[in-house]
Amino acid sequence: MSTGARAAQVRAALEDDLTWRRDEIRNLRNLSTSGSGKSGDACRRRALLLLLYAHLEGFIRFALVQYATTINDCRIAVSDAKQTLSAATLSERFKRHRSSDVGDPFDPSGNRARQVERDAALITDILALQGTPVSLPINLVTSADSNLTPTVLRRNLVSLGLEDSEFIKYSHRLEGLLSLRNRIAHGENANLPSDPNYWNFETKIFDLCEEVMRTIYESVRDEKYRA
Repeated sequence: MSTGARAAQVRAALEDDLTWRRDEIRNLRNLSTSGSGKSGDACRRRALLLLLYAHLEGFIRFALVQYATTINDCRIAVSDAKQTLSAATLSERFKRHRSSDVGDPFDPSGNRARQVERDAALITDILALQGTPVSLPINLVTSADSNLTPTVLRRNLVSLGLEDSEFIKYSHRLEGLLSLRNRIAHGENANLPSDPNYWNFETKIFDLCEEVMRTIYESVRDEKYRA
């Protein structure tokens, strides 16, 4: 498949996913509230906020999975890929390397010798992988952990070698949505935004989704995953 066709395929998948999510939010927002009163309005806003967060997290993970899968399908050699992608391919090996080695406290020199051996084994693994294809651990590089915070989003973007500077301007909105979602989910009273403020909130969240889609599309189109 050509690079252009691959980029178009990814873009179409992301647009389709974002469209149905946006439609579902709009349909709920447009439900008639005639005669519902303030309590009905508050209930509707709580439902909207919970659904908005669910769709944000769902779309972000879907988009990152599409990107990571595309990179894996391209079978780029580790030596030809961005260093962050090569590092992600070696993530499990790095994890084992960083794990503490509980050695004999009465044999500190032996501990140091074991560390040298582990370092040498890591170098051997890295050299052996230079010609092998990038194989991203998809669940690791796309995980939202328990909450999609700005920090988690940035970690995932960086792990996939994606430019993250454009997403700083969305941090405040993402943190605000996450805070409201958690308070609602935990049964706490939340200071819900008015309808006009909610609509602005919704617009910014979908702007974030559009930014993710654009970033991934351009990265596939321009092969920015290569070194």
